[in-house]
Amino acid sequence: MGEIITPVEDSIGEYYDNYKQTQLELISVYSKKTRNAIFTIAGLWLASELLGLAMANVFTMQAILSVSLVPAILIAVAFLAMKQPLVAIILAAFVFVGVWTLTIMIFGGVGAISGLLIKAIIIYFFIAGFQSAREVTRIRKELA
Repeated sequence: MGEIITPVEDSIGEYYDNYKQTQLELISVYSKKTRNAIFTIAGLWLASELLGLAMANVFTMQAILSVSLVPAILIAVAFLAMKQPLVAIILAAFVFVGVWTLTIMIFGGVGAISGLLIKAIIIYFFIAGFQSAREVTRIRKELA
């Protein structure tokens, strides 16, 4: 009449393996989101600096190399995001805050407010990247 269904011994282990695989895939996705946020920040930074050079009409090789330094550092940091996303986004934030502080020290209050829209967009990407990096950290702790 009625069949007795017995649980399969492997079902719990299989469930955990599937869950762990899903979590590892999420780590990869969130790490890529953090990396992409840093890449976007580097691109925005370079574009805004090149626009500034164009507006000042000072396109020299030295000026172009000078404004390319920070985006190059950010790109290098972005590759770290695949292994250590939280460290990468914090390093990128330190670079951003350091350059912003240096700009304020050199140019005064004008340095603080110049390019405010771009800075606001960059801060948005920092927040998004930081949230993804925190999610990676949470998942890694959960799996440990």
